[in-house]
Amino acid sequence: MFALLRTRRWQGFTAVVIIAIIAFGLLSRWQWARAEEKQLQQQAQELGQQTPITPQAQDPVLEFTAVTLTGEYLPQSQRLVRQRPLEGRNGFWVMEQLATDQGDVWVLRGWVPTTAGAGDSPEVPAASSLRVTVTGVARPLPDGEPLVDRGGLPEQQVTEIVAAQLPNRGAMDWYLQQVDSQPADPLTVVPLPEPDDLQNISYAVQWLLFAAVAIGGWYLFLRREAKEST
Repeated sequence: MFALLRTRRWQGFTAVVIIAIIAFGLLSRWQWARAEEKQLQQQAQELGQQTPITPQAQDPVLEFTAVTLTGEYLPQSQRLVRQRPLEGRNGFWVMEQLATDQGDVWVLRGWVPTTAGAGDSPEVPAASSLRVTVTGVARPLPDGEPLVDRGGLPEQQVTEIVAAQLPNRGAMDWYLQQVDSQPADPLTVVPLPEPDDLQNISYAVQWLLFAAVAIGGWYLFLRREAKEST
């Protein structure tokens, strides 16, 4: 068998197998990292089940921390995030700033269905004009450039929740995804994401199995050819 490995054909085949094994290993590691990210996200979501806090503007807040804020909505700040389906229907997320004692904070009030043309904005039930108490979870408000440009859209519509597409960032580097409101908000609550790491773990194991098959196939072909040449 060692004599075959000195031939150019088997050296080339061995190199291809080694490259494939490395690629499979990297893909498995990537899937495992994605599973760990989802596990961390699940742990973070458990924070949302704890007693809500009322952080100050300078306080660091982990994602999915339960937060409660009291203030008054600023209707002129309302923005609609496009292409946000819910239960098989296309629609918009409704973002609006809440003026609080801690500063202005963006709130994901909820979801409304698409009821007009692609370039038109739907009618959005107004938030209470009274002082409201909003409870929800903190979500990151990224600074970076959006993946999709909002060119040609009505002023009220945006493509993503990023600071660059909102009129102003506000006091926090996060926004509040509403879970409950007093008085009640007429919008449909946007459900929290449910992390599922099992699929990524299974993919990680599959890539390792592919690597094992590559090694086993290389050995079987080498052994068979060695027997045939004797």
